[in-house]
Amino acid sequence: MGSRNFEITEDQKKEYASGVLLDLIVKQNYQYSVVLEGADRDLEPLFVYMLSKEYLDVDKNNKYNQTPKGLEKLDNLHVRYEEYLAHFDLFSSVDLENGSFAFEQIFEMDDQTWDAYINQENFVDLRIAVAWFKKMNPTDIVFLSFLKENQFDTDKLNWQFDLLSGLIWDQIEEILDTAIQIEELAYQTEDGKIITGEQVVEDVIRQGAHLNVKLHAEEERMRHDDFEFPNDFSDKENENYAVTNYQNYFNPFYISPIWFLF
Repeated sequence: MGSRNFEITEDQKKEYASGVLLDLIVKQNYQYSVVLEGADRDLEPLFVYMLSKEYLDVDKNNKYNQTPKGLEKLDNLHVRYEEYLAHFDLFSSVDLENGSFAFEQIFEMDDQTWDAYINQENFVDLRIAVAWFKKMNPTDIVFLSFLKENQFDTDKLNWQFDLLSGLIWDQIEEILDTAIQIEELAYQTEDGKIITGEQVVEDVIRQGAHLNVKLHAEEERMRHDDFEFPNDFSDKENENYAVTNYQNYFNPFYISPIWFLF
């Protein structure tokens, strides 16, 4: 199952950071010369890695450019992000005692009220346990949650250093180390029956999948009526981004193949 001494290797950090840098180059038109200057010099190990993975090449003007493989890498990151929002984010706030999800109320509250609501002590974060259950890399889930929260803020001073060497990776490792593990969810019923952690997670995933269908339908209705809630389940800027069919996730063991690319 999970690990209490989770370590993200240097190459894994570079693989995740490659997605951030590709987004800057492709989507935000950042340009980098092979002769890096100022704070950008901290990105040199990342550029070397991205060249070795063929995500980038160097043009005749000694500028880094994305390759077709780099575009595939970036597209995969965007699809993973949409998949995360659609199928995993709701496991961040689960009330195990009452068998309910905070996301059941997501359309009933404004942002401020919602933030206070999901931070109540009765809700626990089961995203990492769900990832372990599905045999995913749980780092993917934390990384994508950090993207959602803009933790990789490329507007702040010296973000280049933080992208690979900053405390942010220590924070991700700490989250993974302290997250609720599957075996911790086991309990004994009043009549003495042992319910394993795997059974608990499987039940939570099944309930979450059915709740997701309801939430998606409601969001589609609200988006159609007044656009108050934009659709989290597709990228409006690129219609090629497709989120896995919701019914696939009724099977608690299902995981989209997109998570095993790159």
